[in-house]
Amino acid sequence: MMKRLLFLLGIALLCAEGYAQGLKDIRINEVLVDNRNSYIDDHGNHVGWVELHNTGYSNVNIGGAYLTVRRGDAARTYRIPKNDARTLIPPQGYVIFFADSSSNRGTFHTNFVLDETGYLAFLDQGRNVVDSVVYDVAAQSPDVSIGWTDDPETGEERFGQLTGITPLQANEIEERMPASEKFFLRDPSGAVMAITAMSVVFSALVLLYLIFKNVGRGMTRMMRAKEQKTVAAMPEEVRSTIDPSGQLLGEEIAAIAIALRRYEEDLHDIESHVLTINRVARAYSPWSSKIYGLNNQPLRK
Repeated sequence: MMKRLLFLLGIALLCAEGYAQGLKDIRINEVLVDNRNSYIDDHGNHVGWVELHNTGYSNVNIGGAYLTVRRGDAARTYRIPKNDARTLIPPQGYVIFFADSSSNRGTFHTNFVLDETGYLAFLDQGRNVVDSVVYDVAAQSPDVSIGWTDDPETGEERFGQLTGITPLQANEIEERMPASEKFFLRDPSGAVMAITAMSVVFSALVLLYLIFKNVGRGMTRMMRAKEQKTVAAMPEEVRSTIDPSGQLLGEEIAAIAIALRRYEEDLHDIESHVLTINRVARAYSPWSSKIYGLNNQPLRK
């Protein structure tokens, strides 16, 4: 019984972990604060709305998560119902919640409005902040939303005012020319690309040459310093036989070679000069006796 309980508890923890991991792919993609004549809800009303985007590549169910708005110390939190199949956001999908303070109208109608400057956040089931934005009502233009888009100057993603609204779709409404096409327009012959590539390769070769050259010099200096320490540790009578450059003189080299030669000649074993010969006695056998050989003439009768 205990093993079953532990097994079920482990499965529940794994499911909860997978649920929380999936919710991390959800972000607040777009917010429309002042809606006068643009996107309408399922009741035909123009109200503010919040768009959530699944940035991952697997289905994510946001049922049981929260949307909250905070203005100073006051906060309103809306719990997304669990028993609605529409809360399952497909990969790279979108869903819109209408901020009309009418949660009795359905799953996608919250209990708060976006009529004041505040802090908007999406929370997971444990009420941990997954994503949040700060919006200013006074700075928003009518029927123009704020959301994530690429900065045209730096190319980095930023959260700011858009040129219009893009409900249930990507916020990029203008097609951007790829960097490769821009480069081709500036260098149609490819000469700049070829010069740049050759310059990079040549610079890399020069850099490698300098690195290996300096490494060799450093190793040489280390060896010389080591030799100087070895010579300094030698007795005075041995040190006097070494020239100032740290190398042995020719006479010393010859003496060392002769000593090594004699040492190699004396490496053989010392053997005795007395030889001992022992007679080997063999037992008699008819098979080895010559009298039974086939050379004897047979007896004739």
